[in-house]
Formats: sequence, C-alpha cells, structure tokens
Amino acid sequence: MNPYEREYLAWYHRDTHPGTRFDPRTLVECAQAQWTDEPQLAVAFARCTRAWDRNELYTYFNSPADRRTKHFAANLFLAHPTLGALVVDVMTDGSIGGIEYLDRVMGHPMDIGELRMWMLRSVCRDVGGLRCN
Repeated sequence: MNPYEREYLAWYHRDTHPGTRFDPRTLVECAQAQWTDEPQLAVAFARCTRAWDRNELYTYFNSPADRRTKHFAANLFLAHPTLGALVVDVMTDGSIGGIEYLDRVMGHPMDIGELRMWMLRSVCRDVGGLRCN
C-alpha cells in the first residue's frame, strides 16, 4: 500500500477510530483536590478511559462520532503536576470533552491563579467599565 492509500484509509476511518487507552487517575485526583464544589467533574474524568489526540496541544475524550452530538458548556482551569495548566472543556451533559495543554500553547508554564485573575479582569473590562472591587 502506498502512502497516499494509507493516508486516505486513515481519513476514511477517522470516525470509527477506537481511540487510545487513557488512565485518568491523576486528572481525577486533581479534580477532587481543586474542584471540591464540583465532585461530579471528578466522576466525569474517571469515565475518560479513551483519548483521541487532535495534536500535541489538545486531547479529546469524546469519540469523533460523539463529538457531533455533544455541546460545549464551559471551560475550567486545572493544574496538573506533570502536564501543567490545563483548560478543561465541560459539555452540557456533564462529560469532559477534552483538555487543552495551556503550557504548551503559551510556550511557558502558566499559573492557574494568575489565569483566573486575568479572566476576572477581562470580564470586568467587558461589562462596560463597571467597578470590579
């Protein structure tokens, strides 16, 4: 089989790819420690046992077929001991859609506390200059 045929077959079977095995234990532990007010998100991470890498910056936890039916609800920040700062995509059904490796995106380690303050300042600025103290 030539390279063109291999590439075509990979594209053709992209929606039926079973994903790769994924161990969510450290993400579950991080979620339990950092999101104490949202215990259902740790449970959602525990269900993430298959992964589909989009590239080195993003990993999906929903299959290609499921991505067509699930809808985005929110982003949350999560600090991971080895992966660094993560942006977690939470879906409307409570599942975890995927994670973005923020340290890799930015090219340097990011601090979750600083990110939250930056987001808060951005929101305050966007509401028309209202005081945010």
